[in-house]
Amino acid sequence: MIWLFLGVFLIGWGIDAQAVGPQLTKRQQAIKRENERKAREAARAAERARNNQIAKTNEREIPEVEITIAPVNPNTKADVLKSAAKIDAIIEADLARRGIEPNPPASNEQFMRRVYLDITGRVPRGRRAWTFLASKMPEKRSLLIDHLLNQPGYASHMFNYWASILRLNDTGSNRLYLRPYGDWLKECFQDNVAFDQMVFEMLTAEGKTWENPAVGYKLRDRGMPLDNLNNTVRNFLGTQIGCAQCHDHPFDRWTQQEFYELAAFEGGVRTGAPPNAKNVPDNKLINTLRESLSPQEGQRLRQFVSANRHQVYENPKAKLKYPFDYAYSNAEAGEIAKANVIFGEMPDLEPGQSRREAFALWLTSKDNPRFALTIANRMWKRTMGVGVIDEVDNITDDTEPSNQELMDFLESEMKRLDFDLKEFVRIIYHTRTYQRQVSYGGYDPAEPYYFPGPVLRRMTAEQVWDSLLTLSIKAPEAYLRPDDSEYIEALDLDGSASQDEILALLTKVPEAQKAMRVAESGQRYQSVTLRRASELPQPLPAAHFLRQFGQSDREIISEGSTEGTVPQLLALFNGPITHMMLEAGSVIYTEVEQADGISNRIRIIFLSVLGRMPTSEEMSVALSEIRESRTAGYGNIIWSLLNTREFLFVQ
Repeated sequence: MIWLFLGVFLIGWGIDAQAVGPQLTKRQQAIKRENERKAREAARAAERARNNQIAKTNEREIPEVEITIAPVNPNTKADVLKSAAKIDAIIEADLARRGIEPNPPASNEQFMRRVYLDITGRVPRGRRAWTFLASKMPEKRSLLIDHLLNQPGYASHMFNYWASILRLNDTGSNRLYLRPYGDWLKECFQDNVAFDQMVFEMLTAEGKTWENPAVGYKLRDRGMPLDNLNNTVRNFLGTQIGCAQCHDHPFDRWTQQEFYELAAFEGGVRTGAPPNAKNVPDNKLINTLRESLSPQEGQRLRQFVSANRHQVYENPKAKLKYPFDYAYSNAEAGEIAKANVIFGEMPDLEPGQSRREAFALWLTSKDNPRFALTIANRMWKRTMGVGVIDEVDNITDDTEPSNQELMDFLESEMKRLDFDLKEFVRIIYHTRTYQRQVSYGGYDPAEPYYFPGPVLRRMTAEQVWDSLLTLSIKAPEAYLRPDDSEYIEALDLDGSASQDEILALLTKVPEAQKAMRVAESGQRYQSVTLRRASELPQPLPAAHFLRQFGQSDREIISEGSTEGTVPQLLALFNGPITHMMLEAGSVIYTEVEQADGISNRIRIIFLSVLGRMPTSEEMSVALSEIRESRTAGYGNIIWSLLNTREFLFVQ
């Protein structure tokens, strides 16, 4: 903007001088042409800033969105530090016995970027990074950990992790609508609901998804109850019993009989409308109405009504029978399977208690030998890159942790904290072990890892996306998925629905869908929706940036990938998600523009993209680029750093 005013002033002065005085010298003409060029360049930049979508987004008033995050308890800090010290003592004693040196402490730059990515799923912005690094407060690392755990990004990033494990899918065939389930899961992390309570609700919920969203866990595997049981045991008990669905497990101790005895607890669970349900329209009335409609309208009406029939309920009289091809001598084909657990104590069925509730209480109990262990091990791997037991979901009786004392302590802490995941990871972040440099040499998955420090990891697809978004728009957390309450209201019918209310589905549902599509398109850049990964549809199309970078297609548990591919290179080289950062008005563009002096502008770029200051050699190269390319040089530096391996890895 300064160049714009200065150029206009000098141009005007030159014209007047030419009219009333001698002609300009060649040197003066050269200066005049240079000033005119700068004025045109400034005018073009101002025009781009006014017209590009990123600038328009950042100029708009930030939506007023109230996201309440359950804060960490400041009064438990002493307990956090005590537990963290215990973890360090266990690990360091084990390393000493093995003659392994712990990794050196991470620098403030390494720690800062790592803890932002691990807690909130994104990098820090340049100015925030500079402020943290410049601080002389002795407790600044601890303060940063607690600050980030209190941010919406904590729930967003935790949601992304579990969305892959639980294979979240917003929709399915025949108008199955599961988005309320995903929204509920996100709210659980925002409210810091105890993990055992979350799982209990998923296993026992009944009704429609918008009446009781936790039913989405069962509806996700609608019509496949035995597969759902296998997923449940794998997700929450760290054990794979799926092979025993058809035959005795060839590599573990589970028998087909044990599988069916466990499945018998949920033998009465159904994913459809209960008989004589009062919360769905009468089928006879629906069929009568369809006769008066065209075939196309009748089909649409049937689809809309069927959304109300996707429910979960339990028939207490229903029993699970062994399959017709059961081939072992310990039971007969067609015989009723008697409910029994695969380890731990068989729960007593209390009066009025359903079998599935007894199963859920057994699974989530502190006395269950696998539940607390599995979630503690999962959270440790999520933070450190490797589980104390690896693989986290294939634990057998013969599995040996890399450090038994550490695994025992982590399990006991999870129980002591009553399955408070936020407080549990808070302890890990405060350890010296977490705050050491990563092991750059990697590790051999076939060999135990003894935790001299975390393992070097590539960002997940969601971390890459959310980081680029953070450096582009001012308040990504404020932009949420379009509200679906109007759509749900249009779909929702009960047994008292009149003919007019049922027929109104044909107009109300499409109108609500259109309103959601309009809202969906309201914040885009070159057809890219500018919202955090947790606020995008689940799953995304295969061509989306997130899928290109390895986001799961939600078909297989934890199927996301961090392997490099050619489409990833192309997306960073020339994709819209990279271009939007270089637009006038983006967050990084504005922070660089507002920095005082060329050297500080370069420092802001390095802090924004890599989370560190440039080396003297990097500063020299960057200064040369600015001298040669002028203003465009800043964008070239940003673009170059984005395409380094250092940007993509969590050190």
